[in-house]
Amino acid sequence: MTEKIELHGHELEFQKNSGKAVIEIDLGEVSDECYLVDVFSVDGTDYVALISSESNEIYIFYYEDSFENDEIDLKVVDDEEELDEVFHLFTHYWDDESLDKLVDDYDNDIEHFADDEQVIEDNDTLDE
Repeated sequence: MTEKIELHGHELEFQKNSGKAVIEIDLGEVSDECYLVDVFSVDGTDYVALISSESNEIYIFYYEDSFENDEIDLKVVDDEEELDEVFHLFTHYWDDESLDKLVDDYDNDIEHFADDEQVIEDNDTLDE
């Protein structure tokens, strides 16, 4: 369920997404595996916030959902002032404690999934 708030003269809407996703982003010569934090809007413009699974760095992109091919389109926010303002507003809703909890949830889910895969592999071996 989305949460709408007004802050510093902006209309914000958080938690527009449901579920979790691990997204790999291309950073030129390297890539970074990130966890989806939130799809949110500021004054009607949609953004997506991702957090690096390794460094906990936050990335904010423009977000556009293409329902036709089940893909999302992430575009770089080139305007530094806009990016700073959006990040500032984002951190009013998503504080360090909330982000730490989210990362822990992802890590636990991934660990649990890896444990389930190991059990399946062990069962496959027993059936042979």
